[in-house]
Amino acid sequence: MNAALQVDHHAVDAGQSPNAQSGTIVRALVTISGTALSSEARAPLSLSFVIDRSGSMSGPRLDAARVAVAHALERLHPDDVVSVVAFDDVVETVAAPDRRARQPLLVTQVQNIDARGCTNLSGGWLRGREHMQYAQGVSGAADRASRRILLVTDGHANQGITDPATLIELARTARNMGITTSTIGIGEGYDDALLRSMADAGGGNAWYIERPDQSKDVLGEELGNLLSVAAQGLTVTLTLHEAVSVFMTHSDWPVATPSAHTYCFDLGDLYAAEPKPLLVELFVPAHRLEELAAAAHPLATMTISADVVTAAGSVEHRVMHLPMASTMEGQQSLVPDIEHAVLLANTAKAREHAARLQREGNAAAAEMVMREARNSVLESAVASDIKYSHRINYEADDLAQLADQYQQGTYTELDAKYQMQRSYNARRGKAQYNESLRRKRPDA
Repeated sequence: MNAALQVDHHAVDAGQSPNAQSGTIVRALVTISGTALSSEARAPLSLSFVIDRSGSMSGPRLDAARVAVAHALERLHPDDVVSVVAFDDVVETVAAPDRRARQPLLVTQVQNIDARGCTNLSGGWLRGREHMQYAQGVSGAADRASRRILLVTDGHANQGITDPATLIELARTARNMGITTSTIGIGEGYDDALLRSMADAGGGNAWYIERPDQSKDVLGEELGNLLSVAAQGLTVTLTLHEAVSVFMTHSDWPVATPSAHTYCFDLGDLYAAEPKPLLVELFVPAHRLEELAAAAHPLATMTISADVVTAAGSVEHRVMHLPMASTMEGQQSLVPDIEHAVLLANTAKAREHAARLQREGNAAAAEMVMREARNSVLESAVASDIKYSHRINYEADDLAQLADQYQQGTYTELDAKYQMQRSYNARRGKAQYNESLRRKRPDA
């Protein structure tokens, strides 16, 4: 496990600060990366695919789910433990948890899942949890194996447990048992807020399939992550000097604040294939900065901890401390990587804002938000930097397309879900997934 911390700063007057004082904004971007392990060091995976087979999944959606799960099954190691659950108002075990090598008919069984009934999401998920509890004994690697439920659905919970808070708490409780949850929403009908919250509480990922042809890529991303787990239980604790406050948190990780000057971010598992970023802005009042520098107190310290999988296949708990110096000497006033990260984070927030405005029926305001975000992207200090220009132009084109849809009244709920997922990707460091979500302009 490695961590790179970049810091820059700029002065602000009283009108720009959080407490009407002049001072300095310190921006900190930490990027945490893991080391890829050999196939021999990787512990067997335990996976439960929990597939919605309700009536609304009939046709292309269920076809996409079946193809994606079948493709994922073909990538598993013979010693990986897998189960498959299908649910409508009835929960069916398609395949009980067992090593992949002992399930020669599993792909065929998945392909034979048909659509029917309502959506007992809780029942399907609970069966998957039960399977992952049993899988601990089957895998033979209880201390280091990843156990994950992959929930695939296109709808809202309307049978069984339907209260969102209860479903989220179930996912959190399972995580405390060592069972994580990732969610995959298909189409425009699913409850994106619920599925993202379950994934957050469950320590997994939230994905979105807009078109059936994206399904293999999405499950491929999820499986690729699981096959490259480098550490589990990754947390970053930000401890501030009493004179320092958080001006803004850009990264969208679940966070707890056990005290006024302590923030604990939950980053879930760390994958070798996907470094994880945390981006924050801190505020230091002008009259305290000189005092802190003279006393040589750090402005803040980031403490990173995780259970790291070693090259030998064992698990070690590791902790590293990254202090932020109180003196501004040697710091740049603009670090391009940080500026780019802040730009994408602000664009992500604009996407969420526009999606909410759309859902409130205010397309004109949503259009304005998109056009303003596009202008900000193109006017950025790093817009002409060759390192970032391709990504910036892609963002600008996408924002313009969405603004046009709001203006023309051609937007749908798919656009809102697309906006929410793009925001999630940007704030979780999942930029590579945007390629799978990419839309073509109508005139392209």
